[in-house]
Amino acid sequence: MKRFQLAGFLFIAMALISCSTTQKTGKTVVKNEEAQKQLEHFPKEKKGYKRYVILPPEKGSSEADFKLELIPGKVMPTDCNTRSLNGKIVEKDLRGWGYSYYEFATNGTVISTMMACPDGKKVEKFVRAKSEQIRYNSKLPVVVFVPDGYELKYRIWNAGSTTDAAVK
Repeated sequence: MKRFQLAGFLFIAMALISCSTTQKTGKTVVKNEEAQKQLEHFPKEKKGYKRYVILPPEKGSSEADFKLELIPGKVMPTDCNTRSLNGKIVEKDLRGWGYSYYEFATNGTVISTMMACPDGKKVEKFVRAKSEQIRYNSKLPVVVFVPDGYELKYRIWNAGSTTDAAVK
């Protein structure tokens, strides 16, 4: 009996250890010390805005093959119609440093198709504004100010290998 209790205890202990070290998102968090140090030069806050900070992971020498896509938007009730948020991302200069930060400007209006939705169901969905692709630079953080009530998502795009064009 004691052997079964000990085996059960070891099984539970191993399960707890493996669960505590597994990340739920599946994404590996990479610390980028250089970009973190540069963050002190950027504005800390702006009234009526939230500051989003993206610390790109270190990519090394192939940074020209990467782009960072900034996707501002808002979660709101939607029906079967396609919606888009009015607004744009504006690049601002950080005086004295030669760096840029970004600000999302919107009046809050939403463009929508006008289809009839027979079921009339509403679901909470992220409604995007026009996204902006910017140059990838692992040495600098990307700072984006977004008005209160809105969110920012991002994607890192990776170019494929080059292929020779055919001469005909």
